[in-house]
Amino acid sequence: MRMEMRGEVIIGLCLCTLLFFCPVPQAADYTYGDYYNKQLTTTSTGNTRGPSISGKGDKIVFWSDQDIVGNGNNTKQVFVWTSPSGFTQISSNDPELDDVNNTLPSINFTGDRVAYIKDTWSGWTKFLMLWKSNESTAKIAEAGVAKAIDSCKISGNGTKVAFRGNKDFIGSDTSNELYLWEDGSGVTTKITSTQSANAPDTVFSITYDGTLVALVTKESATSSPQFSGKNPDGNYELYLWNKSDSSTTQIASSSGGIGSIEPSVTSYTISTTTGTTSMTKIAFSSDRNFVVNNNPDNNAEIFLWTIYGSYTSTNTGSYTQITSTSVSGGACRNPQISRDGKFVTFVSNVDILSGGTIKLTPSTSAIFVWNATGDITQVNSSGDNPVIASYTGLKENDTIQYGPRIAYYSTVDGSDDIYLAYSSIPVPTTSRWGLIILILVLVSLAVLMHERRRQTTKGEV
Repeated sequence: MRMEMRGEVIIGLCLCTLLFFCPVPQAADYTYGDYYNKQLTTTSTGNTRGPSISGKGDKIVFWSDQDIVGNGNNTKQVFVWTSPSGFTQISSNDPELDDVNNTLPSINFTGDRVAYIKDTWSGWTKFLMLWKSNESTAKIAEAGVAKAIDSCKISGNGTKVAFRGNKDFIGSDTSNELYLWEDGSGVTTKITSTQSANAPDTVFSITYDGTLVALVTKESATSSPQFSGKNPDGNYELYLWNKSDSSTTQIASSSGGIGSIEPSVTSYTISTTTGTTSMTKIAFSSDRNFVVNNNPDNNAEIFLWTIYGSYTSTNTGSYTQITSTSVSGGACRNPQISRDGKFVTFVSNVDILSGGTIKLTPSTSAIFVWNATGDITQVNSSGDNPVIASYTGLKENDTIQYGPRIAYYSTVDGSDDIYLAYSSIPVPTTSRWGLIILILVLVSLAVLMHERRRQTTKGEV
């Protein structure tokens, strides 16, 4: 009897310890397929938009005119959500500037740097700001009176910021152009020189090290040697600017329609049989044909341009068509590519998983993910009207594998809010202890049962 009580006590203690160390799984806000969609902000009015996500998916920056952190501020401010600690406001109003808008943030890979745009009450001047987690926020570019900076992207390593503005930043012209600012030296380099109304689009992309910028423009004016003769019909075309030699390469060339828009670029090094080589990929949306006339209805589809090594006259890269829709009015837009090039997310108003022949619920869209094997997965339910910021398919460490993580804003509940979608839940460290304890419990049960059998056998003898 004493042995049985001792065994029951051991089992009870083990079970209590197991419950203490193993956290109860938290239910996601909703699931779709393999994806958990977690609502991060809860607002009832106003605007909460513009998410950008760090490389590991543990930090999301966004702007909102709502009082996210309870400081009574109802002007547009920039916030960072950090897992698991929550929200931090990183922008503030400057009494000398009388500003009310801090918007369009872009976060780097580690999440310790954010570029964003600050403007005043009157909107007559704008500043490009750089927030660093361990330093004070700095103004890195100023548009000036009646001028503007209207978009920015920070490189993954946080050392460069690409931005668009119409001020004479380096003394050449005052049309809307793209520029590159470098931390440390403070040098600003001009990326484009359109000098006309066909300015580069506000949607552009920068690589992790900031040496490549993918951009779109309709420019074909003779006053712009950079683009002259490259785009005779004046539709949107895709270009790649290289910082090493300030060259601009035309990646997409098409006629008619809207053309190619919304580039998302990544560049990285891969191992080959002869050593290592660089690989550059650009995901983009286009209503033209790039792959054996696979887009006869001219719906907006997602394409992937890939090149090994450097662009030359004999090495011009290749195209892959990621989506194929046939329903009238169907569109796939806003592609975002992961740093390792293995995933591309996009938004579509078409049921891609059913062959692209029918639309989703009227006037709604959903997020989809394409992976390098060619499979496409739907991330959230129709009706979310999402905007994808970024995501990652990288490991955080050797023991935890994260799937793609996607930050987006949605109006599914009637107001703008920020969401995070992820395909796998990281295993908390404590749950490993729980597994060990569970094993100990099972071992204890086995020992107890063996001892009882031994005592029973002894009694029979």
